Amino acid sequence: MKKNIFITLTLLFTFSSFVCQESQEMTNTSFEKVNKANYGLGSGVSLNFDDSTHIFNIGGMVQPRFLNTTIGDSAQDSKNYFGAKRAYFNFSGSLNNGLFSFLVQTNFSDSYPLLDAWAGYHPNKNISIFFGQRMSPFNNLSMQIMEYNLQFASRNNLSQNFTESGREFGVFVESKFSFGNIGFKPVVAITSGDGKNSFGLSSSDIDQGGVKYGCRLNIYPFGFFKGENEFIGHDTYREKSSKLMIGIASSLNQGASHKVGEGHYYEDAPTDGTFMFFDNSGVFKLPNYLKNYIDILYKYNGFNFLFEYVNTAASNLQGSSLNSAGSLLLEPTQISQYLVLGNAFNLQAGYLFIRDWSLDLKFGRSYYEFEKVNSILQNYDSMGAGITKYFSNRAVKAQLLASYVNFPEISQNNFLNIECLFQIKF
Repeated sequence: MKKNIFITLTLLFTFSSFVCQESQEMTNTSFEKVNKANYGLGSGVSLNFDDSTHIFNIGGMVQPRFLNTTIGDSAQDSKNYFGAKRAYFNFSGSLNNGLFSFLVQTNFSDSYPLLDAWAGYHPNKNISIFFGQRMSPFNNLSMQIMEYNLQFASRNNLSQNFTESGREFGVFVESKFSFGNIGFKPVVAITSGDGKNSFGLSSSDIDQGGVKYGCRLNIYPFGFFKGENEFIGHDTYREKSSKLMIGIASSLNQGASHKVGEGHYYEDAPTDGTFMFFDNSGVFKLPNYLKNYIDILYKYNGFNFLFEYVNTAASNLQGSSLNSAGSLLLEPTQISQYLVLGNAFNLQAGYLFIRDWSLDLKFGRSYYEFEKVNSILQNYDSMGAGITKYFSNRAVKAQLLASYVNFPEISQNNFLNIECLFQIKF
């Protein structure tokens, strides 16, 4: 890993030095088109070619953090953790005056570092087509927010229970249009249905099941948000008038072999959260996994409010067996031990003061589908409070979060987290 990081940084330094030298030579000649390079804290290195016909950006961020966890309402079970929560490097670009775009983003604190790798085609300002691995549009809104733009130091419990990375490989078609003052953003997509890095560890580690179909529709009764403000936790743009988004999303994973549909079963090296069922002849047989979401986002003059709701269900279960011999049939309610099934909601709100201080609150609750103690999804009540301070034009921020999760039926699993996070975007 260290060797890979060193090689990457060396290549980037060499490339940047070459571009700067070429930019200087081009600027000093009589050519009409200008190439230039500049750097800004929080926005990274920007390389502009042919009067900004082609633009490349190199950046990243680091998030060192301290975490204290107390399990079971006993101070004796408290543990402390220090480390890098995230360490991102990204390389993005816009080509031919925005006709094409791309993003490659990695997280060097993860054992599987590739996060995003996609190319985009934009035939006009209202239609975009993406191919590759990227954040899925048919998850809840929080899971479409980049990790460095989150309202809290960690994702909410709804996101943590019903998704993992929130990234998938596939084809995504997005549109944007208005009728009067009302805005609309429809999205449709087809993905592998196996989450990020879905092609596995080797040639024998292949996708299981079918593909995932999904769609989303966002409605903006008072018009669109400023810039990318809907994909930032706080109201950093300080909307001058009330902005509201109502979103609905649905996806159907045809043949899921992972508890939230973001992975797949690999017989040679089974991993946590994966499974496999069989039919009566010993052939692989997987359930369909349906997810439905509702999001409501409101922002005005530094205040933000977000409501999220999710419902999941499974189908294609009849005749499923836990072994290839077909002798251990899957009971109807037993599927909750393999897939996250049930409902949950999340509420969060905050206010960003003019001096870039923010006070934030959140509350969430879940309801499992079947009354079984060994269901993956357990009923919980979660609550949290956070403080955020931005520095250097929001390129640097410090966050403090206290969150408590109560499991009414399994009190020994209750836990309290106190997390302190420091972030620098470079």
